[in-house]
Amino acid sequence: MKALYLHISKLILLLILGFGFHGQAHALSNCAATSGLPGPILYTPTIKVASNLQPGDTIPNTYKTFSISGQCVLGKGTPLTIQVGSTIVMCSLDGGSTEVQPGIYTTAVTGIGIRVRDGSGNLLTNAGGQTCQSSIAKVQPGGYYSFSGSLELVRLSGTIPNNGQISGGPTGTGAFAFGVYNTNIVLNNDAGSINTGNSSIYPTGNITFQNIACNVDYPQTVNLPTVSVASMQTTVTAGDTPFTIGVTCDQPAGASISFTAPSGIAVVDTNNGVIGIQSGAGMASGVGVQLVNSGSSPQPLNTFTALGSLSANVRSPFRFYGRYYRTGTATPGNVQSAVVFTMSYQ
Repeated sequence: MKALYLHISKLILLLILGFGFHGQAHALSNCAATSGLPGPILYTPTIKVASNLQPGDTIPNTYKTFSISGQCVLGKGTPLTIQVGSTIVMCSLDGGSTEVQPGIYTTAVTGIGIRVRDGSGNLLTNAGGQTCQSSIAKVQPGGYYSFSGSLELVRLSGTIPNNGQISGGPTGTGAFAFGVYNTNIVLNNDAGSINTGNSSIYPTGNITFQNIACNVDYPQTVNLPTVSVASMQTTVTAGDTPFTIGVTCDQPAGASISFTAPSGIAVVDTNNGVIGIQSGAGMASGVGVQLVNSGSSPQPLNTFTALGSLSANVRSPFRFYGRYYRTGTATPGNVQSAVVFTMSYQ
């Protein structure tokens, strides 16, 4: 089998309603939630934002999901009544978050926003203010509802103040609530007002933001050794080859890393860190590439793994390995793959 070129590239990437509803709610039994509301979204107390993040970039390790379910009473509401197929909207509270880019809303901290998506990954647009017309779900037969979504913190333009905090709670900037469009009925709210927080999801944890500048060095190419097809038939892995990612930051921080496959490269086994290889004329088959950490354990994909503490202005090297991983009957040819990694700092 010919040499593997594992091209490793760096990617440092770095809450509500047009219910036609204006603050009046009805009894909890009208649209009771059985799970998910209210929904505090917990973040770590301190998030360090890399200085090279651009507006619109996701702040690493801030992606969070939510799931909400319950049941509404059909026929309730005014001016419209709840029916099968009625739209459930997700909107920010009046005076709270405003939409500054499609699906991105402000927070109480300059330079920090929240990107909101529905359960299919689509951006949730037009969700600013209590008369918004965003659609995140539909009422199902029997009045049931069950839906999910996600939010992530993103870099916006402007200077992020050191020690700026998001701590507004279920009724502050960054909170989103849910209701049935143009019925004046709020999900899971029996206190007569949207501003009680009973229907809110919101970031919590008294998040403090600090700016940090980091330099990351890494090899553009990792060359695995040539191995024979015969040897791959009798073993699962072969050709362990080390590579180092070095990180130097201008202040102390805790670092985490996440690996993922870029577009065009398949993920074979997320938990075991196996990615696919390029296909085509002259390319091998029946093998993938596995990432391994310094402790000789598979490096999982699509999740952040803590690397440890960084000292200010001192390069911290982190060792990983790439190796062949048999996925089927191996055939000879060239092997090429690629992986993207993201650093997160706290």
